[in-house]
Amino acid sequence: MQRRHLLGGGTAAALLTALGTTARPALAQTPPVRIVLGFAAGGSVDGVGRLLAEQLGTALGRSAIVENRTGAAGRLAIEAVKTAAPDGDTLLLVPQGPMTLFTHVFKSLKFDPVRDFAPISRVCIGDYALTIGPSVPAKDLAGFRDWLKGAGDRASYGSPGAGTIPHFIGVATARALGVPMAHVPYRGSALAVTDVAGGQIPCMFSPVGDAIEQHRAQRVRIIATAGSTRTPFLDGVPTLKESGIDLDVPLWYGLYAPQAVPAATLERLRTTVVASLGTPAVKERLGRLGLVPAPSTAAELSALQQRESAMWGPVVKASGFTPED
Repeated sequence: MQRRHLLGGGTAAALLTALGTTARPALAQTPPVRIVLGFAAGGSVDGVGRLLAEQLGTALGRSAIVENRTGAAGRLAIEAVKTAAPDGDTLLLVPQGPMTLFTHVFKSLKFDPVRDFAPISRVCIGDYALTIGPSVPAKDLAGFRDWLKGAGDRASYGSPGAGTIPHFIGVATARALGVPMAHVPYRGSALAVTDVAGGQIPCMFSPVGDAIEQHRAQRVRIIATAGSTRTPFLDGVPTLKESGIDLDVPLWYGLYAPQAVPAATLERLRTTVVASLGTPAVKERLGRLGLVPAPSTAAELSALQQRESAMWGPVVKASGFTPED
């Protein structure tokens, strides 16, 4: 579990000294705001979480931390937030997959994405990407397809986890290319992109931000993205649709709280997040991750979540995927 405290020990000690000993118990009892996410440090969702923690901590005048609860494709983090106290101190930052797709890919979930969580705001939008490593001598999707045809048991791809949206983009891409590809799930994308760069696996599907720095360093190559239009953060990289695969899967991250958090608390959090996303510094930092700020109302996030969930049901069924435990 990785945590980042935004109120350093030296600063806290100085405040306690200035306020006097009578202030110590009250300050010590103030819990941090926790932003829980289900993937390891180093990926784009972790970067967004840490940026949000900084902004919320500053705006609320409190310590704010990120908790990386990895495992089960992000389900452990979601379960932890579900059972947290409904006081607004524990929040869930999540890519859309767990909230729109998981009901279709897992036989039994310990949470209901609609009933158990209160939407706060969509945070940002971006793209999913197909990234290949140096073991694949291809410059585009056509060359990648040619390589796959002769790859045999080397034809595999990594993703941030089983049942995630990148997993199913991989399923759809393999079907469209007409070449079977074995799925290799990871606990987030950080280790996956390292393995792609090192040649342990030939490629991966993930958010653009999980591979963009390695791409810029020419250790890996992003050869296609999965949105309807090209990402502005990668010059010359086409979409899968341009390359002949009929896929349009945008990426978004949402912020949620446990159900039963008071409406006034939720609105205060939403207002704080929206204000933070409008600053040039935050826009610039999100841009480094291949993301664009895209705040919403709670109602808009709820409608988006339910609309995409209805869309994924037939897609998963048509893919032949068997729901997992």
